[in-house]
Amino acid sequence: MNKPTQQTKTIIYNYVIYVFVAIALIITLNHYGLKAIDGIRAFTSGESVYMKAQQEASRQLTTYVFTGKPEHYQHFLEQLQVPINDSLARLALDRNANHEIIEKHLLLGKNIPDDIINIIWVYQNFKSLPQFKKAVGLWKAADLLIIDLEKQGKYIHQKQKNNVLLSFTEKEKLANKIDKTCKRITTKGNEFDHALTVSSRLVNKTVLTINTLIALVIFLCIIIISIKYISRLSILQKNTMAQNNALLKTNEELDLFTHSVSHDLRSPITSLKGLITLAENESSEKERSLYFRLMTQILSRQDEFILKIIQLSKNKRLDIAIQEINLSTFFESIVNDLQHGLDFDVEIKYNIQPIVTKIDSFRLDIISRNLISNALKYADPSKNDRFIYISADLADGFLQINFEDNGLGIAEEHLGKIFEMFYVTTHHNKGSGIGLYLVKEMVNKLGGEITVSSVVNKGSIFSIKLPVML
Repeated sequence: MNKPTQQTKTIIYNYVIYVFVAIALIITLNHYGLKAIDGIRAFTSGESVYMKAQQEASRQLTTYVFTGKPEHYQHFLEQLQVPINDSLARLALDRNANHEIIEKHLLLGKNIPDDIINIIWVYQNFKSLPQFKKAVGLWKAADLLIIDLEKQGKYIHQKQKNNVLLSFTEKEKLANKIDKTCKRITTKGNEFDHALTVSSRLVNKTVLTINTLIALVIFLCIIIISIKYISRLSILQKNTMAQNNALLKTNEELDLFTHSVSHDLRSPITSLKGLITLAENESSEKERSLYFRLMTQILSRQDEFILKIIQLSKNKRLDIAIQEINLSTFFESIVNDLQHGLDFDVEIKYNIQPIVTKIDSFRLDIISRNLISNALKYADPSKNDRFIYISADLADGFLQINFEDNGLGIAEEHLGKIFEMFYVTTHHNKGSGIGLYLVKEMVNKLGGEITVSSVVNKGSIFSIKLPVML
């Protein structure tokens, strides 16, 4: 093949330069895009502290109105320093003051130290953009209300210093005025959050759009070069053959891996085939019925195992979806499904008020089904009063659920391992070893926690604490 001409070399060099420039642009764009998003997140975090401080300041001032105790006014002034210093930081940013002054006010405004550099950078570079400008305007409006709240505090303090006795009606008016100001500041804070959220979405959309355009440019360059040098593809034949050989080797390794992994899934099929053969040659109806029951058990276990694998996959892929549920009917429905077909009686006891709450019902359903199913599976056949006790209660934004039974229980040496994948105890290997692992994963996904206590031959208690939407 002939050596490349100077024109060909120039095209190749230009192509390489375009690709490197495009990659550099993508890296730079993503760097500053992430920096902007992190800065907006820092602003949102700071606004939360701002709101909490002004609300606490309002509460302390209201208490001061009714009690006249100086310490409440002192607490009011201390809490008010947070929004005041945020305001001073903004004013310093507007006049391009020294960074040390800005950082000092932001720190006094209780902003996270590691966030301060990004806060300054975002404000200085985005303050002129319409959506961020709107957020700054809301910040200014909230600061004016903070000044008004400070004036109210000084007025009330002056009255208290002069020993002016206020009637209960006057105190109520002052308290209402403080509350009204607090609510207006809170409203501005919510609007500020919304404006920042829109800004964050805009940054995301812009970064994605530009990344897509750059990727398209790279793609077009590749297409153009590929078309131009289609006649030269023969030069790649040797490398292609080597790659094909490597691919064949990879496929062989993948086949071996698939065979090993699928062994456990094929085992039940082998057992079923053996039972079918026995059933076909068995003349006794009783024995054949036994074989069919064994087949059903094998299929049920395998179906349960595959279902858990699917649920585990969904737990990793699907986002949390909040739905409103009635707790009492929710658990009764699950129990009704699981009790069907049991060979023995297990009394189900409830201590669940007809509470309606908001939670991810998909994951809560799987968590509950696995724990109730385990309690049924490991019920103690030697006991006459077998029971499962389900209790649920809402408190402080958390749903507390307990699943208690008087079954076989779990030996102490197993308690630290039962939530590990594929770990099974010695109860005749009834389980697949994935159920409790799935429960733990879903509880973690919901931001909750699960604990267990158990005594062999006495029973077990699984306790779950999950955050809920109020």
